[in-house]
Amino acid sequence: MVEKILVAVDGSETMERTVRFACDLVKVLGGSLTLIHVVEMPVMIQPDLMFDSAPLTRAGEMILRTAQKQVEQNGLKADIILKHQGGNSGHKIVAVAEEKGFTLIVMHARGQSKTATILLGSVSHTVAHNASCSVLILRP
Repeated sequence: MVEKILVAVDGSETMERTVRFACDLVKVLGGSLTLIHVVEMPVMIQPDLMFDSAPLTRAGEMILRTAQKQVEQNGLKADIILKHQGGNSGHKIVAVAEEKGFTLIVMHARGQSKTATILLGSVSHTVAHNASCSVLILRP
């Protein structure tokens, strides 16, 4: 049974379709909806190098607000979660899903090239192979 749906949002053009799909799921199956955005922090090669994460955090908050407005336009409510992760954000999505007992993760694949996937890693691949709950990945 789908009781708690976690929707990963990233601010891309595909995000709107992903949020709409998740809203449709909740309308048909019931349950609650939570939006998550993970700010991917740069991995520092030089430990003493200072990095200001505030602009990335503000951008993440704006992405979540945009997605939350879309949920409200569909007549639903959604909680929001903003997290930070160095490297592939899929690990943080999986950790939050397990920690908070989500029964389904909804996200989209970005459709990047095989080379980019090898070099950067795929968030959807990481989530699909590591989550203990069901994962629904929408194609771009």
